[in-house]
Amino acid sequence: MLNRMSDDLLPMDRPLRESSVPLVKSARQVDMPAHGVVIEECRHAMGFFANLNDDYAKFHLVVAGRACWEAEGHQHHIGPGTMFFVAAHTPHCQRDVADAPVTLYFIHFKPALLPTNVYRTLSSLPMRSLDLTTSSEQVSQRVRAIFQEMLFEQDAKRLGWETLLQARLLDLTVLCLRQTEVAVTASIPISLARGDSAFRVAAYAQRQESTFYFHESIDEAAHAVQLSRRRFTELFRTVTGETWIQRLQRLRLEHARRLLIMTDRSITAVAFECGFEDLSHFHHSFKRTYACTPRMFRERHCPIRQS
Repeated sequence: MLNRMSDDLLPMDRPLRESSVPLVKSARQVDMPAHGVVIEECRHAMGFFANLNDDYAKFHLVVAGRACWEAEGHQHHIGPGTMFFVAAHTPHCQRDVADAPVTLYFIHFKPALLPTNVYRTLSSLPMRSLDLTTSSEQVSQRVRAIFQEMLFEQDAKRLGWETLLQARLLDLTVLCLRQTEVAVTASIPISLARGDSAFRVAAYAQRQESTFYFHESIDEAAHAVQLSRRRFTELFRTVTGETWIQRLQRLRLEHARRLLIMTDRSITAVAFECGFEDLSHFHHSFKRTYACTPRMFRERHCPIRQS
């Protein structure tokens, strides 16, 4: 989906922790706790197969093995580094590849834990997957960290652990939705092969539309998509029609315009929220682009507002 990361950074071919969990040949029943969410490890034996229709929803994080899961006539081939969602009341079957039984972590949860509109969007596809091996390093590490934190809190049972599990479930849901629902904008090619260098750069450019306020260097951006700086800059301009700094500056200033018109935030706050490290740089960049200062722009468009 996004860029491929180093196996050293996300070793998804082995479990998150050593385990003595017994092997299972078919799905086992897991009791749902009163707080509505449970996370556990599951290790499949050779020949695992299951037909399921659960009254709870679930996320699976596959860390080893390969399988084919099917629902409503659609097949999903999964492997290490796949995070998978299955909506409640979805008839589906799971069949492991004969010589590659699956090891995974699952999160079972009551749909009522999520806001109605969020769960409705999530379950609009009864099954959806996120390939972490082609996701950004940041997304992959965030998914892994959520699972690890939930496992720790469930084991430690510290004060408020049930609420924390529910909060992390919502975090995971939003992350999954944002990553699987990304639509390529008209200015970015959509016919690129997944895993291709240009595809990774295009995916990065998409993410940049909601991360422009990050303090990131062009070298860090190139590293994130596993390219040299020179190759990254070449592909970025080919894919977007802009240089990396031009696009970054445009996204920041367009957001600044929106904030100046639609909010009462101070000029200093606007600069901060758009990712400018100092006010003078913001003023200079804004005036060079719009031929007026941020204050003048606001006065022209919203004369009753004061900064």
